[in-house]
Amino acid sequence: MNAPASVVWVLPDKLGGVAVNVADVLAHRASRGPAHHVVLTDNRLSHDVRFDDRMRVDGLHRVQYTLPSENLHAVLRRLARAVPPGPGVLVANDWLELAMLSIHDPGRMVIFILHGDYDYYYDLAVAHEPLISAFVVLTRFGHEHLSQLLPHRRETIFHQPFGVPRAARLRSEGLGHLRLLFVGRLDRAKGAHLLSGIDAQLHRSGIAARWTVVGDGPCAAEARTGWVEPTSALWLGARSNLEVLSLYAHHDVLVLPSRAEGLPRAVLEGMSAGVVPVVSDLPCGIRDIVEPGRSGFLPRPGDVAEFAEAIAALASDRRRLEAMSQAAHQAVHERFDVRHHAAHFEALFARWASLFRPRPEHVALRYGSRLDQPWLPNALVKTLRAVRGVRQPAQAR
Repeated sequence: MNAPASVVWVLPDKLGGVAVNVADVLAHRASRGPAHHVVLTDNRLSHDVRFDDRMRVDGLHRVQYTLPSENLHAVLRRLARAVPPGPGVLVANDWLELAMLSIHDPGRMVIFILHGDYDYYYDLAVAHEPLISAFVVLTRFGHEHLSQLLPHRRETIFHQPFGVPRAARLRSEGLGHLRLLFVGRLDRAKGAHLLSGIDAQLHRSGIAARWTVVGDGPCAAEARTGWVEPTSALWLGARSNLEVLSLYAHHDVLVLPSRAEGLPRAVLEGMSAGVVPVVSDLPCGIRDIVEPGRSGFLPRPGDVAEFAEAIAALASDRRRLEAMSQAAHQAVHERFDVRHHAAHFEALFARWASLFRPRPEHVALRYGSRLDQPWLPNALVKTLRAVRGVRQPAQAR
């Protein structure tokens, strides 16, 4: 008897937008649809915080590995065994599952989701294009860019954003200090090192503000330096999505001075609760969400003075702050309701048979070194690499 079609999601076991977006789609899928399985890949040499929230799935599988210490082929075999047998869809979200597909055929239609407008995702899409039946991009900019990179695949490139649940609690009007919030990885790509400079500009303008900073990352120490009043910022470190959601109602402005983004979930979640975004004006999904001057402000990337000016405008005109807060909430409620977007994903999955592309006869594995050979014992490879002092995970972004 043939197994029924099912959907298998493969994604890294790390706290962040990818896992939370997938969990939301699963939580709002139809109860009578196909079975959904999740395979979480966990590199034990990575220091990323694990995703510990529950997912509404019919099967949850974890694949642990230690790259680059192990033989890559041993890891890919382990991952292939974790994919449930049968027809249907495999949803790829990162490089490891694409590498697995290069040498193992699960017999499924493959969808690759580009979770950001970064070269990282575009490079993966182009390099593995023969293995991928359909591409999902979250932004209008990303759809057009990938269509230019792969013009012969335009009909199988879909613009499909993730949505967010309606906020359980809307932002309450604050008195006194403006309440500013940053949510994201503390690295230069997210602009965490610019927060103290923005705060200094606000001080020079006579604007009193209180900051809450959520996240951790490689420039955490740098982000903590240079504050006029160090006590004006509360540093919470990495927090679960549920904890972050509870914070929005107690803040006025979400500050995100990124230099690269996709469709930032923090902006959608914040706006859903009525928090006004002041976010870098980037050629990606930001303008899919924020209408400048109405539901938020879009300063130029890296322009500390423009960020401070936008925040000061809200601090000095609280009526405008409240009007923009309502507009932000309404925009997300109307255009990014998670229930609608989850249904769109289900409709795409239902087309798996018509979108299915047969696997090419010859596919090159684009990863690994001379020690990553299918015939070399994993224990031997680990020993040799331990002697050589290999420490850092492969494919770190």
